[in-house]
Amino acid sequence: MIRSTGKVRRHLLEHSALVTLLMIAPTASLAQNAPVPSGGGDQPAAAASDTGEIVVTARGRTQLLQDVPVSVSVVSGAALQSQGIRTLADVTTHFSNVKITYGTAVDQIYIRGIGSGQDPGFEQSVATFVDGVYRSRSRAVRAALFDLDRVEVLKGPQTTFFGANAIAGALNIATRKPGKDFDYNASALYGFSDGEYNVEGGITVPLSDTLSVRAAARVSGMEGYIDIDPHAKGPNDHSVQGRASARWEPDSNFRSDVRFDIGRSRVQNAFPAQVLNCQPGAPFAQSATTTCGRFIAYEGGQIEDVLDSHAYTPRTFANYDFHEAAWTNALNVGPGTIKSISGYFWHDYYARSMNIPVPITGSINSYDGAPAEITERYHEISEELRFESRSGGFFEYMFGGYMAGDKLLGTSEAGFFNAAAAASAPASLGLPPDPPLSAFGTLRQKTRTLSGFASITIRPFDGLRLNAGGRYSSVRKTAFHSNIWGTSINGNRDTFVAYANPAIQTYFSTIRVNDPGTFKNPKRTFSDFMPSAGVQYDVTHGVMTYFTYSEGFKAGGYGLFNAREVNQYDSEYVKSYEAGVKITGWDHRLTLNVAAFRNNYSNLQEGVILPIVNGGFASAIKNVAAARSSGIEAQTNVRLTDYFSFGADVAYLDAHYIDYKGASCTAAQSLATPVGCTQDMSGKRRPFAPKYSGSVHATITVPVGRNEIRLDPSVNFSSRFFQNATADPLISQSGFAKFDLRATYAIPAYHAELAVIATNLTDKITAGIRQPLFASAGSVLALPERGRAVGVQITVHR
Repeated sequence: MIRSTGKVRRHLLEHSALVTLLMIAPTASLAQNAPVPSGGGDQPAAAASDTGEIVVTARGRTQLLQDVPVSVSVVSGAALQSQGIRTLADVTTHFSNVKITYGTAVDQIYIRGIGSGQDPGFEQSVATFVDGVYRSRSRAVRAALFDLDRVEVLKGPQTTFFGANAIAGALNIATRKPGKDFDYNASALYGFSDGEYNVEGGITVPLSDTLSVRAAARVSGMEGYIDIDPHAKGPNDHSVQGRASARWEPDSNFRSDVRFDIGRSRVQNAFPAQVLNCQPGAPFAQSATTTCGRFIAYEGGQIEDVLDSHAYTPRTFANYDFHEAAWTNALNVGPGTIKSISGYFWHDYYARSMNIPVPITGSINSYDGAPAEITERYHEISEELRFESRSGGFFEYMFGGYMAGDKLLGTSEAGFFNAAAAASAPASLGLPPDPPLSAFGTLRQKTRTLSGFASITIRPFDGLRLNAGGRYSSVRKTAFHSNIWGTSINGNRDTFVAYANPAIQTYFSTIRVNDPGTFKNPKRTFSDFMPSAGVQYDVTHGVMTYFTYSEGFKAGGYGLFNAREVNQYDSEYVKSYEAGVKITGWDHRLTLNVAAFRNNYSNLQEGVILPIVNGGFASAIKNVAAARSSGIEAQTNVRLTDYFSFGADVAYLDAHYIDYKGASCTAAQSLATPVGCTQDMSGKRRPFAPKYSGSVHATITVPVGRNEIRLDPSVNFSSRFFQNATADPLISQSGFAKFDLRATYAIPAYHAELAVIATNLTDKITAGIRQPLFASAGSVLALPERGRAVGVQITVHR
């Protein structure tokens, strides 16, 4: 953790190059553009050199920030606490080319326009690590932001140091470790706008000269920012999280860190979705039989279909429980250090959402037209062992191995109550005229991962560094799938009863484009070698240039939402090129970092939507040929005086498909060709890939006697981007700019501060996800993001 006191504190705050927005507390600092350690957070995130430059650890080694040939953004945990930020999604809004969205089926992470789709069978293309322990499930990002030393976002493939599933980037998160001194911190936040609350704190107690322990806890939640008929709000969140950790250092040659985390979250009205484009004739004519037409009829012709803070969604929820253990050991053996990282992770997720988030006429269950309940139970054990040579000199090297095993049980129970599902069924099936038709899908999967990796750095002469590395990974997956048709009460999984007649199972599986049986190849192994190479050169003092090349792959697998034609998918691959320059000047008052990149993806895995009869759709996973992500990223920070600094993190991105024929259609194309519609997506932009994105920020400090007032204004922005893989303008988020402001009164003598935090001051409403509305081509289901929020926070520390 960065200790921001005295002259060192001022240097750290003033030299932050990315998100000055978060540099607000005397105890909080923000490192920019920093490299990420592969060692899983067993060393401090950053420190100050004698000149005041930021020092970070990368690949387990301590390096000056501006010497690292990696495009990375880093924010300290103290800054996150001071800012009152509770989610990774809120953190990444201030980074260019990074997007995290919280969805109904999965949460998605995109970096430089590359991520994974909405099937729970996916591992994310952006890997998440906490103290070196891999969290492969997307839902785990919700439990990641608590009592941290730092959050690090690496952009582009990071497969040599982070494994096969870091094909688009990595989130490396380091928790706060016990120190050798007594230490405490606490904060309390309350939001006036939506009832947000967050109370958290931690205490470190040294039990002896060699052993320290730490305990931390957080209670947080929110009343909700969406008004839901009748007289409810959402998402209504109540969460609690705790951690116990210990550090033992019997001598200078050995260190051992162990921690245990536990968390529980209960969110009612978790997915208050809205229906857009539902007015008659806008953008397409809606007949009385479509979902939109039936919603209009239910409401007597008067509906609201604009994106705002009001929704009609019936009851939804999201329950999440997890626990995690991590044990890191480091032993100095003379020529280098042996490190071991052992991990265990378990979580249980149970959620209910609505594919039709409005009441409609003619529904079997009246209000709930198409409910869906998803569960996910997962656990993983892992072990990494590596040797790192001493730093400095002509030659450095590192090598090691990794192994992991996990089990996944996922289920999906979907109700089709929006119409008399059996109306067109043959009479020979003996079905009643309007049964509460439901489908229950199950995915059981076991994964075994083995990999070996190594890296070297050679310094032929001063100023030049040659870097090389590689990782070989073998991923074996064994899976079972079933999809059973039956009935249920209001889509509840505990009331599901299967049809015993095989003919009924065959009939509904055919019309719903869903495979009732298990996979054709239930056991598969995916393996590949992923090399990397690069060169760094110090052009002059304060100017470093670099070029890197790397390859990577992400293992194939199996889907839970599987259609008959694509119930399993193959590996995807990337070849990445990046060149950059890092400049420090003006007596360390200026930093400027620029990176240009091109990432070529082949056999890209993509979650797609397949249209079916009666205007519905099915989810599937495909390997969709080729895509390219290229662009330029720039970060700068300028400290004009001791009382004023400003900076920016901006990017231009061109992420598009190179070759993608047979893609899903837009709404207009589907209406023109109701049966068998496909389109050629070659040359069209990928989802979550805005052409321009970033943030601009400033820090203004005004001394008030021995105290000070700080103002931190910022704006984060994005141009328009699509939100699924169809390039449909109806499924897109228009460009926006959101303004934030934090005003802080700090009392250094008492290590305390009082802050007013205002986010999204202009109340710009955006949607995290959009998808086609079930059985209503042209209409859209959208999940609004938070609007304007104002709150107050008190923070103390020692």
